Amino acid sequence: MRFILVALIWLVVIGGLSFYINQRDARIIPQAQAKAAVAVSAADYLLEVTPTFGVESDPFSLMDEGQAPATLLVRLGGQNIYRGDQPLARGETLRIEPVSGLVEGSNELFFEASPPFAEAHLSHALRVRLLRADVVQLDQTLWADAGGKVSGTVVFALEPTGEAGHDH
Repeated sequence: MRFILVALIWLVVIGGLSFYINQRDARIIPQAQAKAAVAVSAADYLLEVTPTFGVESDPFSLMDEGQAPATLLVRLGGQNIYRGDQPLARGETLRIEPVSGLVEGSNELFFEASPPFAEAHLSHALRVRLLRADVVQLDQTLWADAGGKVSGTVVFALEPTGEAGHDH
């Protein structure tokens, strides 16, 4: 009798759980397929980076064999698009063109710059502008508190552009 009671309880519990899981999975709405990323013309875009400090290499950074430490690093979606190893003066605008790797829709740029060790007590900023045919697409400033590297991510979206000759 106990064996039959245990089997009955087991069927009710496992059967109920199985029924619940099947009903829950049936109610899940299928997600839409992600569209393939459409690359935009790299030659059309210009990236301007202007620091409020003299960009120098970090004296505490680990050095790669055969490479000087980076003074300014710019990544687009995980790929390096600029790696500077030379100092950049305060207020001097660095122009990076072409900006390869941009896609229609969401893009993400990562910036990392080292302020001078002697200015560790000051707050610093890095102004970032993305231009297309002299029209500003993005204008954002990254800030760092005193004593830290200026680093941050800028997320933005690019609208689909019409083909050349089809503008009305």
